Amino acid sequence: MKRLACIDLGTNTFHLLICEVDDPDDTLKEVFRERQYVILAENGMTKIGDEPLVRAKSAIDRFKEIFTEYPPDELRIIGTEALRTASNGSIVTDYISRELGVTPEIIQGNREATLIYKGTKQIVNLDSGWFCIMDIGGGSVEFIITKNNSVQFMNSFKVGVMVLFNQFQHSDPISDTDIISIQQFLDNELKELTGFLKTIDGPITLVGASGSYEVLQSVLEGKVKRTDISTFQIDQFYSIFKQILPLELKDILQFPGIPEQRATLIVVSFLLIDFVLQQQTFSAITVSPFALKEGLIAEMLE
Repeated sequence: MKRLACIDLGTNTFHLLICEVDDPDDTLKEVFRERQYVILAENGMTKIGDEPLVRAKSAIDRFKEIFTEYPPDELRIIGTEALRTASNGSIVTDYISRELGVTPEIIQGNREATLIYKGTKQIVNLDSGWFCIMDIGGGSVEFIITKNNSVQFMNSFKVGVMVLFNQFQHSDPISDTDIISIQQFLDNELKELTGFLKTIDGPITLVGASGSYEVLQSVLEGKVKRTDISTFQIDQFYSIFKQILPLELKDILQFPGIPEQRATLIVVSFLLIDFVLQQQTFSAITVSPFALKEGLIAEMLE
C-alpha cells in the first residue's frame, strides 16, 4: 500500500487530496479530502494581502496536522495563478517549504490545463463527440476542447472570478454597466477560444470542473457529489442564473444551495459561464468532481 498526497494552491482555495494505492493493480482509494478558503487575491492579483497570508498559513498548518494522521509516501504541491502573479508569493511558498518539507511547483497555465484534462477524463467519458472542459479559478480559467477524447484546443486565460469581481463588479446588485464591462472584457480576452468554438460543427457538452459548477449542482440537486458526475440541461442553468443575477449579496446568501464562501463571486462566475454558452450550441452541462488534483494523482501513478 502506497499513500499519495497532493495540494492544489488555488487563488481562492487550497485543496488537499490523499489517496492510497494497492500496488498489485494500482487500485486507487481516496482516504481524505479537504478544502480551505484562502482568497489569496482578496486585495488584487499583484500582491497577497496580510489577511490572505494569515489564512494561507493557517490552511497549511491544518494540512500539516492532517499529515500526522495520514503521513504520505509521496507529496506533490502545485501553485497556480495567484502564486504565478503575486509579487510576494514567495512568502507562501517559503512557508510551505519549511513546514511541509516540499517546495511547491509553480506551474504555467497550459500545464494547469493538462492536469485538469488528466483529472477530468478519469470520471467523464470523453470518448465520443465534442467536449469543452472549463475550470473556473480565481485568477485564471482553463479550457480544454476535445473530440473523441483527442485534445483539439487547450489554453489558460487570466479571466478568473476574482479578476472579474475586483475589476468590474462595482455595485450590489451588479449593474447593467458592470455586466456590459465584463462581457466586453471577456469578448476581448477570449477571442482565441471563441474563434475556435465557432469552427465546431455539432453539439458540444460543457464540462464544468470547479467550485462554481458545484454551486449549480448544489442548487439543483441539494448536494455536491465527490465521486460521480451530474448532467444538466442548459435551461436549468439559466433558470438559476436569471434568479440570482438581480439579487443583492444578502439575498444570495439566503439562496438555497449556495454556500456562504461562494456567494460573493457567484454572479460574475455565472456571467462567465453564460458568456461561453452564448458562443456555440451546447447540448448539456456536465459537472465533474475531478480536476487538477485528480490529474496530479493520476500523473503520480504513471
